[in-house]
Amino acid sequence: MPERHRIKAGFSPTIDCAVLIAAAEKGFAADEGIDLDLYRQPSASTVLSALGNDDIHVAHLPAPVPVGSAVGLDDLPANIVGVFTLSLGGSATTVSHDFYDELYREGLKLPDPGAFGRAMARVCAARRTEGRKPPVFAVEDIVSTPLYTLRYLLGSYGVLLGRDMEIVEALPKAMPGLLESGEVDALCAAEPAGSAVVLGGNGRIVTTGALVWHNAPEKILAVKTPWAENNAAVLEALLRALYRAGEWCANTTNIEELAGILAAPQYLDENGEYLLPALTGYISTSLKDMQRFQEFFVTSAKAANFPWQSQALWFFSQMVRWGEVSADYRKDAAMVEAARNAYRPDIFRKAMKPLFVPVPGANLKLEGTLKEPVHVGASRTGLVLGPDCFFDGRVFDPERLAMDDEI
Repeated sequence: MPERHRIKAGFSPTIDCAVLIAAAEKGFAADEGIDLDLYRQPSASTVLSALGNDDIHVAHLPAPVPVGSAVGLDDLPANIVGVFTLSLGGSATTVSHDFYDELYREGLKLPDPGAFGRAMARVCAARRTEGRKPPVFAVEDIVSTPLYTLRYLLGSYGVLLGRDMEIVEALPKAMPGLLESGEVDALCAAEPAGSAVVLGGNGRIVTTGALVWHNAPEKILAVKTPWAENNAAVLEALLRALYRAGEWCANTTNIEELAGILAAPQYLDENGEYLLPALTGYISTSLKDMQRFQEFFVTSAKAANFPWQSQALWFFSQMVRWGEVSADYRKDAAMVEAARNAYRPDIFRKAMKPLFVPVPGANLKLEGTLKEPVHVGASRTGLVLGPDCFFDGRVFDPERLAMDDEI
């Protein structure tokens, strides 16, 4: 019999663990000779702790975490790299009814992120003038795509964390209850938290992560560098299994089965009806309104799984922008290289060779230039990329670590 390998994988209960779960449940990992043991953790931070303590081999983590690890952010465990993007998009900003009313009076229009940003600026200014406390947003992890895209959006309208709003970390399963109880005003998190709130009658979705940055990486498969080096062939086999699982998840004929798998107690432990919006793209922004969001949640096609180093550098630029790491790091060649190499497209490319799938030939690209899908050069023909635009139409140049003419 062919040799089999056991891999321990940690995940938190959000929709973007779908590819990892499908790889185990639908036999894609087994086809590659892997016994994939899945360990559910209550949050991304506990998954990260398990990886840092070597309790697991691979981890489903927020896409910015490997970058933060590389540049010494928040004492994150060292030597963590991202090797496979598990999902693009899948998050939403959801507010309580009372907070929605405040925003609506200040010009909120759904689901326009710009209108949300402008309304937030007015609401926050009014609260400061009246001496009221700033709105509180809950996120799963402060080193996460939802938080960085939220700060990017609101920062464009002068809304600043600390002065105008507060952030708290919360377990994904606890988020709907926090909003319902009034402990927080809003959630900025991966599904199904937002849909659970809306379909439970306790709030409204006001915008989505995909509208702020289309096809942004949400979660990534992270590993420690020593384990990746010592288990290269096994890791490559796992990435092939995940690629095929991503294709399966993206097939619309599998949506109901996937929802049923994910809803199980050992995985998301959730009402399957709350999972269908993200999987179908038909999002109920309120009990009375449903909208179709193109590419709300993506697991395959258009190089969805490729770990673009330009995206790693965008996260790095935001860490510098918000003072999470020293401003001097922007001009520190060693730090920039460390941030770039937090994502390992070389491992991804080697893993994909036996599958004969189109893989980008470059490691970096201008982020935000593609408003429509386009055919591009690749290791094999047939690769389509985009859209990848930011809500404000700006472009991130990874060579300059800047958005357009930003200094």
